[in-house]
Amino acid sequence: MPVAPLTPATHGGVLGHTPVRQRGVLSHTPVRQHGVLALGIAHALALLAAAGAASLYAGWLAPADFASWAMALALARAGQLLLDGGFKTALVRRASLPSAASLRRLRRSSTGLAMLASLLLAAVVLLPAWPGLGNGNRALLLLYPAAYLLSYPLMLSAQARLERAQQFRALGQAESAGVLVEFGLPVLLMAAGLAPLWALLPGVWLARCGRCGWLVLAARRLQAPGQAPLAVQAAPDDRLWRDAAGVQAVALLSMLRDSMHLWLLAPWFGAGWAGAYAWAFTACALLGQVGVLTAARTALPALRALAPALRWPAVLAQVRWLAIATLPPMLMLPAWLAWADARLWQGHWQAALVLLPWVVARWLGGVATGSLGAWLLVARQPWAAARAHALWAAAEMVVAAAALAWFGPTGLALAAALSVWVGVLVFLRAAEPGLPWWPRVLALLRVLLLRPSLVAAALLAAWAAADAGALPAASLALWVGPSIS
Repeated sequence: MPVAPLTPATHGGVLGHTPVRQRGVLSHTPVRQHGVLALGIAHALALLAAAGAASLYAGWLAPADFASWAMALALARAGQLLLDGGFKTALVRRASLPSAASLRRLRRSSTGLAMLASLLLAAVVLLPAWPGLGNGNRALLLLYPAAYLLSYPLMLSAQARLERAQQFRALGQAESAGVLVEFGLPVLLMAAGLAPLWALLPGVWLARCGRCGWLVLAARRLQAPGQAPLAVQAAPDDRLWRDAAGVQAVALLSMLRDSMHLWLLAPWFGAGWAGAYAWAFTACALLGQVGVLTAARTALPALRALAPALRWPAVLAQVRWLAIATLPPMLMLPAWLAWADARLWQGHWQAALVLLPWVVARWLGGVATGSLGAWLLVARQPWAAARAHALWAAAEMVVAAAALAWFGPTGLALAAALSVWVGVLVFLRAAEPGLPWWPRVLALLRVLLLRPSLVAAALLAAWAAADAGALPAASLALWVGPSIS
């Protein structure tokens, strides 16, 4: 089911002073989002392409070579996150862009850091001390991340400009094409007989260069006649680096929370339980991340364009649509995976199935935190948002430690299901500290939980859990039944 984005609209061609309802979203700005569906398709395509490519690579690559590819991809994405430093989001959330000279300095600085990171990576990868690491593995671990690192500074400003202008069609097209080339071209080259490790490199370099050129050209077209200007005047540059550091702190704290099973569960109860939690968490993320990722990227520029009084209704509307699109199938996920585990995976994931209902319960509040987090970044300065994220992370760690000591391995999933509501409360209070937060909590609970579609999905899930033979009928009723909002 498509996710209705935060869609600012015009009112008679003039900046309106009363809210206009458009697809369930309140807005009154002259900037309109374009291509939200294309961006959602890009996220879905990235998910399917990565899963499909990984399954093919697993059959064609030796285990050590597959591990090298997975490590190279992880290094590339982690390096890009660190290289970004929060600047892209900081540029999107500002009322106007900094000066052209400041943007050029930013591009030169990020390019220098990308080159330095690539050289440091080369120094590590080319060390002769790595046993069993062949030339192909070394080249992959060096050149695959380098494609991400060296291309990102060129597209940083262009991507921020497109998101500020809410031109998501170009972003979706560039990302879709890049994903197809990065993951699809190696499959064709391997099928044609090229050595697997060397087949991976042309795809990533062509994909990153093509995506970079696409975004840069699309950003240059924004100033064409009839397009909305990017900024009325250049914003002061003195806060850009501070804002970016605050955004980066938010990203790192989110990563810290999402990886608690690795550094908190594994040392106490072993890698097996950490793997079970990761399996359950990944299953939920695969089902829900397309809508959540799309909403998170479109919310920030749309909320920035709205008057402060209209931001909360827009956030509430987006959470409502995300709940409709995401939560009903999420409630059926335990029954689907239990069926798959019994018939396809020989019962290897029984421990994960025990954790899964609690991980699903975390998504009940997690659907709201993405939109609330975007609102917080717009309403407050990034370091205020970072403090809110830090408070949520600290609360989750304390609750998780107590739950692990009391309930054992399942305690981490139970703690996450409870502490996500701490995040909701912290975000609500931090976004607008002077306003009462309890009515907004009740409003969120209504749009999240008190929905006919969710009640119907819960009944279908209970039916499927009680009678395994009812799973096909329950699944059919969930997908093709009448839409109940």
